[in-house]
Amino acid sequence: MNNELQHRGIWKRFFHTCSMAKLPWIMIASYFALEVIWANVAVRIPQVNGNFFAGDASVKSISMFIGLELFSLLFSQTDLFLNHVIRYKMNRNLRNALWGKILRLKPVYFDKTSSSTLISRITVDSDSMNEFLMDVIFAMVFQVYYLVLAIGEMNEISIKASIMLLAFVPLTIIVSFIMGRLNLVLQNSMKLKMADLTSYLSELVSCLPLLKAFNKQSYESKRGRKIIDDYYHANKKVVILDILSQIVGSLVSIGPEFIIIFLGIRMLNAAEMDAAGWYIFYTYAGTFITFANQLGTYWQNVKAIQGRLNKVSDILYEEQESLDEYVNEIVESGDISFDNVTFGYEDKPVLVNASFTIPKNQHTVIIGYSGSGKSTVLKLLSRMYEPDEGRIILHGKSIQEYNIREWRKNMASVIQNTPLLSGSIRDNVLYGIDSDIADSQIMEALQLAHVDEFVTSLPDGLDYQVGQFGSRLSGGQKQKLSFARAILTNAEILILDEPTASLDIISTAEIIHTKEQLKGKRTIVEVTHDAKAIEHADHVIVIDRNHTVMEGSKEDMKLMSQFYRDLMSEEVQRSE
Repeated sequence: MNNELQHRGIWKRFFHTCSMAKLPWIMIASYFALEVIWANVAVRIPQVNGNFFAGDASVKSISMFIGLELFSLLFSQTDLFLNHVIRYKMNRNLRNALWGKILRLKPVYFDKTSSSTLISRITVDSDSMNEFLMDVIFAMVFQVYYLVLAIGEMNEISIKASIMLLAFVPLTIIVSFIMGRLNLVLQNSMKLKMADLTSYLSELVSCLPLLKAFNKQSYESKRGRKIIDDYYHANKKVVILDILSQIVGSLVSIGPEFIIIFLGIRMLNAAEMDAAGWYIFYTYAGTFITFANQLGTYWQNVKAIQGRLNKVSDILYEEQESLDEYVNEIVESGDISFDNVTFGYEDKPVLVNASFTIPKNQHTVIIGYSGSGKSTVLKLLSRMYEPDEGRIILHGKSIQEYNIREWRKNMASVIQNTPLLSGSIRDNVLYGIDSDIADSQIMEALQLAHVDEFVTSLPDGLDYQVGQFGSRLSGGQKQKLSFARAILTNAEILILDEPTASLDIISTAEIIHTKEQLKGKRTIVEVTHDAKAIEHADHVIVIDRNHTVMEGSKEDMKLMSQFYRDLMSEEVQRSE
């Protein structure tokens, strides 16, 4: 993230988030105007009620009372409608902005951020903006405005009583802030315990078969019970403090209330104030004391919301993939060369001054020790990452100069344990394809991928629902459907990352046959340790432990690379 943006204050972050969310300003202005009108009306209500308190049952008083009640009913429903619609619109707009931003983020961002965290940002933390605006900023502004009007009315009744009341405000505010601070600490602790519980459950639920296979039910039951109990105790502390806060707030409020009652009695006896005036003053004072007690809650809400708002704004500030026009909008075809490419993850170098060529329309395999950078080459090639140093070149131009969307359209990937999306087989094999594809073309691709007989045997054929992540299919079936999808894209470059690592012998042989049929028509780049796949390759790239890179034909590698000789000799021994 850009350091300048990262250190912006809460207000700059808030306004930036507001601009991204495209707030419904007309509705907000209407809501604001309605609240101002209501404050001016509400400040008159104690006076009308005071007339009844003093025994005034005139037609005028009754009419004003009924009118205010009807207005209150109309206002409350209109206010409720506007309040909720504004909230829903803000949430909708901010979630759209967040989702759009996430889709444009650089892939490296997802290496350090879990999917559950991103889901939480969109579904939960996005509420922080409307809470900050509606429950803190607007609520305080409207209440302060009402209190200014109320204080003016209180001064009209008794300046002396107003001054006595204001003397208790500092104590009320101090106590409120202390309790608010304690509450914030406990709330944060509770949220951390909830995060621990969510993380534990999300991991274990997805690994239940493994848990059962190793008979760890009792162990995980104890571990889960402890985490659940920790969350329970954190909640209990929050409830206890909440009760304590109510008690302390009530005790603090007794002082000013006693002063108001004592002064009211004296002023009534001295005829300095009538019963209606005392009732009106007491009502205003109660509102004033309540607001002073709530200041700590407002502060607590600001701090709690600030944390969530910062998490949302962090995403909005993240650097995204370029949306600018590229030097070359159309992707050319040809050999792709890595020219002294250096790349590492944080402080760990993976590729160091790596130079090699991926020939057009040939089958290139990349082999090497675990962690040597084989899969990293594929990520750099598909522009999921950018080299720290050096260039990847096509026709003498850096691939970074080509339109990134057109570049990726020119590629199709098949990886180990390929996930599928919920939906039909047709939905999955056509995913990412913009042109109209007839069922006959789909069946041709399925036939080439050796999965057509399986699909036609299904009761719904192409409309068969594969389940979440393709749970209703075997690993080999999913892999073959991924090959069919890659075939349908007509992409010039086919990227394969260990496509046969978890498949049986028959499925492996079928996928090798599919690759053979595509040879000469597509540029195939494959990371593999499968000697049979290597035997069918045209070009071999070996990445050694010391970051050296060798390339050439299979015959060349027999002479140049000990790793290649060891890998192929192990396969010969296994076959014997």
